[in-house]
Amino acid sequence: MGLKDYYTWTYPNIPEHVAQDLDKLGRSLVVVGIIGRSRCGLANKLRAFRMEPPGDHKPADGQFQCYYKPGTSALLLHFETTFDDAILGQQIDESMEQDGASFDFDDFYERMKCRFLRMMLLALHVCHIVVYIETGQTFDLSLVTILQLMKFAREQHLMQFLPSLLKETPAGALLGEKCRLCTPRILFLFENFPQDDATTKECVSACEFQTEDSIYEFLRHNQIITNSSSSALLALPNNKQFVFYNAHEQLDADRLLQSIALLNLEMHKVDVKEEDDDLEVLELAPFEGFVKTYGESFEKIDYEEQQYKAEHTAWNFLQRHIQDALLGCFDEGSFKQVPQKGQLQLLSAHEWHDCMVELHKLLVPKQECHNEIRNEDYRLFLQTFDESLNYEKKFWTHLCEIGLKHGIAAYKKAAPAIYGSSMHQQLLADAIIVFEEGGRGPPAEAAIAKMSEICLRHWQDGRQQCEQLSLRSQPCTQPRDMPHDKHSSGVIHVSSCNCGRTQGRREDPFSLQQANYEFYEHMAKMCNLCGKVKQFKFPIFEPSNNDYRAAAFEVAFPLLHAERKNAELEPEEEDEELPSGDEEEQQHITESNGCSQPLSPTFGSDLNMSIAGFGVSLNESEPCFEQEADSTSEAESSSSATSSVESNNELVLQLKEPAKKQEEPSEESTSTPSLTSTTEYLPGLVHTLSKVGLLPLFPSWSLACVGPSSIYSHNTGLQEHFQSGFLSGANFLLPWDVQLRLVHAPKHYHNSHQPHMSKRQQRYRKHGDRMVLKIFVGFEYECSRGHRFMMCRPDRVLRGGADIERDTCCKMVHTNMPLYYPCPCRSQKNYLAQLMRIHVVTPKAPVNIIVDPKVCMGKDKYTFTLGSLVPPRLSQSAYWILRLPYVYQGDDALIAPPEKLEPEEMMAGGYLLAGMFGIAETDPTLDLNDQGSASGLGTFTRI
Repeated sequence: MGLKDYYTWTYPNIPEHVAQDLDKLGRSLVVVGIIGRSRCGLANKLRAFRMEPPGDHKPADGQFQCYYKPGTSALLLHFETTFDDAILGQQIDESMEQDGASFDFDDFYERMKCRFLRMMLLALHVCHIVVYIETGQTFDLSLVTILQLMKFAREQHLMQFLPSLLKETPAGALLGEKCRLCTPRILFLFENFPQDDATTKECVSACEFQTEDSIYEFLRHNQIITNSSSSALLALPNNKQFVFYNAHEQLDADRLLQSIALLNLEMHKVDVKEEDDDLEVLELAPFEGFVKTYGESFEKIDYEEQQYKAEHTAWNFLQRHIQDALLGCFDEGSFKQVPQKGQLQLLSAHEWHDCMVELHKLLVPKQECHNEIRNEDYRLFLQTFDESLNYEKKFWTHLCEIGLKHGIAAYKKAAPAIYGSSMHQQLLADAIIVFEEGGRGPPAEAAIAKMSEICLRHWQDGRQQCEQLSLRSQPCTQPRDMPHDKHSSGVIHVSSCNCGRTQGRREDPFSLQQANYEFYEHMAKMCNLCGKVKQFKFPIFEPSNNDYRAAAFEVAFPLLHAERKNAELEPEEEDEELPSGDEEEQQHITESNGCSQPLSPTFGSDLNMSIAGFGVSLNESEPCFEQEADSTSEAESSSSATSSVESNNELVLQLKEPAKKQEEPSEESTSTPSLTSTTEYLPGLVHTLSKVGLLPLFPSWSLACVGPSSIYSHNTGLQEHFQSGFLSGANFLLPWDVQLRLVHAPKHYHNSHQPHMSKRQQRYRKHGDRMVLKIFVGFEYECSRGHRFMMCRPDRVLRGGADIERDTCCKMVHTNMPLYYPCPCRSQKNYLAQLMRIHVVTPKAPVNIIVDPKVCMGKDKYTFTLGSLVPPRLSQSAYWILRLPYVYQGDDALIAPPEKLEPEEMMAGGYLLAGMFGIAETDPTLDLNDQGSASGLGTFTRI
């Protein structure tokens, strides 16, 4: 024992001399269990009793340290549990090493709580008095929950197997039917006193009494203590103090609270004033009343306080309850209850040791061998103890079940008969919000997953929408499991017919044919102008038999792109593979359809006239004059034309004499094999890299002459009865003045054919070699709501006559025009308008305007064209409207319009290439109905 007045050892290794002293006590041994919380590194909870374990002591979970003072009848049994900070730290380290990143705090907390409950249950069965140590300054309400779980475990589990199992052992006769020494009396020891309160007798006693009343109310309300102390879980002393505050020394103070107090003191420190000087001096005094006269009252008060501090110790507090047990009045009543005699067994040290061994083996087993246990109740206790006491898990599970029920009900109530995945996700998100109003805790994630699965099955049970995306990315609203003839998204657009006179509602298209052909054919039947206008016939696929199909392309199109690159790099090899008849036809096209010099070198170099793979026929690098003219005259004309263009901004048009009437083609000439396929058609639109010989099933473009040029008045613009749906001020075409200089054929050629010249041609020649052509052009955009407007610049909507300048249209036709532009209509949603029509009013001159539009768009930079072998010619003094495709599709996939356009990236969605217009001399030998044929093009100039 040394300098210490007590013995200490680790159970069950009791020293022999201590065992002899305990045996001398006989049946007067009172066992006091010390359990609760500690912050000491040795997990010591007896510092208030002036007791400490040996220096080499190592705390461990489930370990017992015994303390005994010679001359007393009390054996202090110190429980080391997971509520001690030192042991809790050990358990955290072990769990982190085992679980690693998958460490679950909730599961860890439940395991620590169940281990503490086992030790607490053992203390209730082997101890007469239980002292609960609290390191805080107030009562911990979580202890009430722990006591409730202990009561449940004893009544529902322990009492089912303990009497039968202990009956076969010597401990059964000692412990009786209750299987414990007595109804243990519980005491509460608070190691620290509130710092703000004075440590006088009145203050400490008032705090202790107030805490006792609060604890009694909590325990009584939760039925931890009852009127019958023998049947209650715990007992409280009758008219004795059961709460002790260690007010006169501070043990294991909360460092966080100390830091906060010092911080507050520093932040709220005020400057020293004159009246505070006396207080500061008094604080330096060694004791209260220093340098003051001692009166009788002061001596009396000081003596009482000193005596109270000497007597107010934890050991004296405990001894009063030990004496009650020795005198036999331990169980005479519970706190504020009717006195009654209960069961109290005072055993010898040897008898108590036998009971301790049996109860420790049953309640805190080291190895749970479930298969070797015969008692079914005990096996069930070992298997389900932790799970049955996990009240928090049960609570969270119950809340999640309620939330799951409400969430599923909210989903089913709001779900329509048929809906798609986006609606399903929205309904599921709303159901999760409803779930979270009641569902909480760790099981919430699993409950949400279960709810998602149930809602998904509900959606897939005949309520799933087809969701086939339209060409405008709108899902089909038809039922998925029910057959339907055609898809329908329920979205309606407003579009105009080919001529622009009639507007109608169109369903959201799901096929290219429905978007670019069927709607306009349907509108042509409703419009009284579309059926009367002159239409340009675009080349389409004509099958030779019923066994025809769409041209097949690779899924990722590596071979197709490789063929295109080879075709660009090795044109000579491709020409060698063509048949002789094809070469003659290509040569004929090249000779008759060459282009003169463009308006500027920029446009001429950037924009060629190649269409649908027939770039050789319209290559601007080929000579533009007739082959009958000699090379000298060609060079002179070319040089003079170039200088004229640079100096006077004029276009040079080479005129030729009317050719002789051609004879009917013979059978041999018509027997040239065609390049057009009759078994495979092009699935998308024609573009510059389309495979030669493939044509679409239907035309996606429309070119129509809607009337003479006189139907347009530049003063009033396009009237509502002629073109409906235009926004105010955006219904004007832009005037375009084109200066033209005529270059006549050589004299010998001219004289040889003079008798065959028509009167119209002669009148045209008399006007001189310079003239000005006045053309009206308009680039029309249309949004899905049917709003139409013209553009005066690539980034500006036409706002009436003030935006029309003399050179406005000249800049427009020589600039790339965006394919999509934000509609100026006011709406909550920003609608994109699409370039849908190009209006052209041709001049009153014996020339033809030639249109060759090219639309560039897509990631692969497709350049879509009309698909005609020869660009169409527009007759003079007429109003022509070119309708562009509503949907663009390349070889591989649909090119969807952008969802939103930024002001600095207007060309991101696609654009119309500049330089789409050309000019050519009208051939008097051709009728207007044949202006679009290949033989009627003649020599023309790009403007």
